[in-house]
Formats: sequence, structure tokens, C-alpha cells
Amino acid sequence: MKNKFFIIIFVVSLFSRLIAEEINIEAKNITIDKNQQLTIFKDNVIVKNINQKITSNYAEFDKKNQELVLKDNIFAEDNFNNIIKAEHAQYNNIKNIFKTFGPTHLITSEKYSLQGADLNFDNKNKIIKSNQNSVLEDLSGNKIYLENFEYLANENIFKSVGYVKIIDKNDNTYEFNQIYIDTKKKEVLGTDIKAFLNQEDFKISKKNIL
Repeated sequence: MKNKFFIIIFVVSLFSRLIAEEINIEAKNITIDKNQQLTIFKDNVIVKNINQKITSNYAEFDKKNQELVLKDNIFAEDNFNNIIKAEHAQYNNIKNIFKTFGPTHLITSEKYSLQGADLNFDNKNKIIKSNQNSVLEDLSGNKIYLENFEYLANENIFKSVGYVKIIDKNDNTYEFNQIYIDTKKKEVLGTDIKAFLNQEDFKISKKNIL
């Protein structure tokens, strides 16, 4: 009984320090390396801060650098109900930035689905971005191919500069050099459009392409 009581007090003390740094981490198994100032969390890891809730199967918290490395079945949700799924990520508690490494799935609050890689979520400025190729899909099945993107989380807006290709649900293709997508209003604005239409009676509109 004495050993069990000691462990409970120890864990609460650890959580108190983390909460003071505006981050709370829970897990079934916790190991501390005092020499490296590293804490390892395993099984049902739950990370909470003022901007996000993150779950994973494994996490390492570097107290000195205030960095959290997460691995295996990562699920992150922000205050705007945007969801990020990945297998490898890092959260910097000083810069308030969440990064993923490798394949990443983003589901926006408006249920747009993006398959991409290496996402950078700036919690301070509410911006999610990536310089990697990605595919954005809306609820109607229209697909937008992007070389890079920037998503304004508090405005529900995607921006991309570079080669952009849209293939709609009718297999019509549009190409742009720049695009602006309001996922809430479901409006698309682009520059230098090229259209390749499969239907003769299809009409092009400046808005509501998707």
C-alpha cells in the first residue's frame, strides 16, 4: 500500500509541473529519465493544452526544450474542430507549434478532407500549412490537387499559390496558378484558369465551382 500511495503522489506532482507550463499529459505508463530531463508516456496518452487535445500511443516530453514528440496513432483536434491524424508528430510548447512528419490526414470543421504530409499547425496564428503535395476533397467528391497550401483555421479558408488542378465529380478538369477556397461558403476563386470539360452543356461560373 505504501508503494502504491507513493506512485500516486509522484504522478500528481509531475502533472502539476506540466500544467504550470500550460500542458497536461496523461498516460497509463510513465517513465522519467532525470539525467536527460525526459519523460516517456506510453498507452492511452492524452495531451491537453489551451488550443488542442492530442491522443497517441507514445510520447516523449523534453522538459529542457519544452518539446513533445508523439508517435503511433496520433489524433489531434483544435478548438475549431479541425482534426489531424498522423503517425509521427512534434509539439513545441514554447512556440506553440504542432508539426507532423510523413503522411497526414486533415479533416476541417466543414468536413473537407485533405491527404498530405508534413503539416505545420501554428496555434498562435491559427494557420495550418504545408509545402508538400496534397489532395483536398469536398463533400461532393470534387478533388483539388495542391503543391502547397495554407489554411486559415479561424476563417475556414484555404489558399494555395502554384500549380493547382481541380477534378470535379463529373471529371471536368480546371487548372489554376493560384486558388482561394472558402469552405464555409463553398466558393472557389482562382487566377489564370484553364478548363477541360467533358460535358458540352457545362457552364463555367466564377463561384461555386465545387
